[in-house]
This record gives sequence, C-alpha cells and structure tokens, in this order.
Amino acid sequence: MKRTTTWVFASPVRPLPRPEPAGSRTGRERRRVSMTGRPAPRRDSGRQRDLQGTPVPGAGRPSRRSPAPFVLCLLLLTPARIWSQVDAPTAATAPASAPCRGRPGQGPEMVVIAAGRFLMGAPDNEPERSTDEGPRHGVAVQRPFALGRCEVRVGEFQVFVDDTGYRTEAERPAGQGGAARGCWSWNVAKGTVEQDPEFTWRHPGFAQGADDPVVCVTWNDARAYSAWLSLRTGESYRLPSEAEWEYAARAGTETPFWTGACIHTDQANYNGKVDYNGCGAKTGLYRARTVPVGTLPANPWGLYEVAGNVWEWVADCWHGNYQGAPVDGSAWGEAGGGDCARRVGRGGGWFYGPGGLRSAFRYGYAAGVASVYLGFRLARTL
Repeated sequence: MKRTTTWVFASPVRPLPRPEPAGSRTGRERRRVSMTGRPAPRRDSGRQRDLQGTPVPGAGRPSRRSPAPFVLCLLLLTPARIWSQVDAPTAATAPASAPCRGRPGQGPEMVVIAAGRFLMGAPDNEPERSTDEGPRHGVAVQRPFALGRCEVRVGEFQVFVDDTGYRTEAERPAGQGGAARGCWSWNVAKGTVEQDPEFTWRHPGFAQGADDPVVCVTWNDARAYSAWLSLRTGESYRLPSEAEWEYAARAGTETPFWTGACIHTDQANYNGKVDYNGCGAKTGLYRARTVPVGTLPANPWGLYEVAGNVWEWVADCWHGNYQGAPVDGSAWGEAGGGDCARRVGRGGGWFYGPGGLRSAFRYGYAAGVASVYLGFRLARTL
C-alpha cells in the first residue's frame, strides 16, 4: 500500500474584521456574511495554491422497514454498561504547544492526503463487525485532498456564529413560539436519552473551552459552516466523503484501529470501562466529556482524535451496506437506494466503548439530529 505524503498548510484569507465598540449593532450587522451567497471563485484557476503554512430525530442502521426512532435505536444499540454516573468535570486543557490553535475564521490547520488505494470496510472476522461495514472492497482515491488536522473547535464555530448571526438547529424553536429543540443527551438520573432544550453547542451539559470540538451541531449546521468558510476564504471547504474519511483515518493500516488490534485511553477518548475482544482496552478511565483537540496522539498521517472524542459527520447519504458503493473515493448519494434524510457519522465518541472507534465502524443519523457527541472535521478540495 502506498504511503501517503502529508504536510500542513494554512489558507490565504480575507483579514478578520477590526474589533468594534461593545454594544455597536450597526458594525456587527455590516460585517455579517450572507449565507445565501455563492462561494467566491478560485483566484488560482484551479491550481493548488502556495501552501504557506424540520427533520425527525433518528439514528441507527436503517433496514428496509421504517427506521426506529432515535431514542429507541440508541438505547438498543448502546450497551447499558457503557453509561456510568460521573461527577460533572471541569473543562480540560491541552498543552500550550498543542496543534490546531489560533486562526479562527481563517481556515483550519490541514493535512494534504495524497491519492492512493485502500481496503474499505471490515473483514468478515473482525470482532464486533456489523453487516453495514461490508462487503469489504477496494477503493482508489483518485485525487489528493486536504483534511482538517483536528475537529472543528468551539472557538472556530463561535466566529462563524458571530459573523453571520447563524442559529443552529438545536437553538431554533420546534414550532411557532415554542422552545428551542435542544440537543440529545443521556440523562444519567433518569437512565434515558432525552432532547434537552437547554443543551446547545454553547452549553452541551459539560464544561468545554474554545479548543474543545464543537458538538450539538447537525449535518445541516456543519454544511452551513463549510459554506461560510468557503465564502470567507475563497477556498472550497466541505465535509469529507465517507471513503476519504476512512482512508485518512486508517493511515495505511488494515487493523480494527489505526493503533493496531487494540486501543487505549491514552490514545483516544472513549469509555474505558468497556473492553474490546479482551484486548485490554478496558482501562477503567471514562472522561465522560470531550477533550481539547490535539490532546491525544495523532495517527500516522498526522490527524488528531480521528478515533473517539466526537463522532464526525461525513457527506454521504446512508446506505445499509457497501453493495454498489463508489470505488473512486467520492461521496455516495441517492444512487443505490441511499437515504439522504440520514447521513453517516464516523469515528466514535467519548461515551462509546472501544468497539465504536474501529476504523470501519459507521452509523446513520438523521441529518437534523444534534447530539452531545456529534461534531465534524472539514475537508478541502485542492
């Protein structure tokens, strides 16, 4: 398998607006970017630039019958032992030298992933494999692309909201004059999954800092963010395809995790009170929240928290297996029976057991679902 060459780059951008006096509404309104505008045309005629540094809640693997409601699916598919009552932690901090700091609103720190081939999906004998992870098939990623070194941070999302006045779907009312929809979370006291109107990306129910990955954002919110950033920078930001995501997450490996046959809580943020195939992933550590991006080791291609921390939205519509899937690395839409009301999440999250962090593991969520464990990572077309 061809090893991918990676390097870091930063996008040239329009300068950030100068600070305005507190309470000045006119200045703030003037600098808002219209979300209906088209992305600015590329100024390099397609050449790679100088690399200078109201949806129904749902989740699960739909069958031919109507998909089960989000709450039922999540409760049935998530082992009860994965949840544990913990004290509310304070926001964690990463070392000052951690990657992906600064540059809010100016394009994320990214890694260029070269074109190449890999085997997508899980082999039949992989422990905890599901039928939607097969058939395993070869994919030839035709073109290089850039992928965020880290998940999109709270501070980056804050600049988007300040610049546009955007309200996430969790912040919008469910009906005329109604309360905000809120974000889905696990209620420890009740032992149920609930949509709490007080939970949004600003307050997900646990402490977060500006460098934590943003959560409680829907697939639609993630697309709105990428459209805004494209307009602001003149670059083509987007969600990665599912094949691009797995190609980069595996980083040349064919094992269940990029770390090998097992993974540990000093390598990823997951529920360490659960084991995987008796490999020793059960360390007893369960952080019960996100950690700042760049806190844990990067995979061999320089991507941080690509396993665990938060689930990451990708572009593809949901399909129950890979029969007829594209083999060129492109996103899979409605062709082959795709359910585009549902989109794919990858990578596993902080509340999941280690089996949910496998490179092949995938999940189908309603595009309008916001959850305390769902975030995203951007790709960029070169």
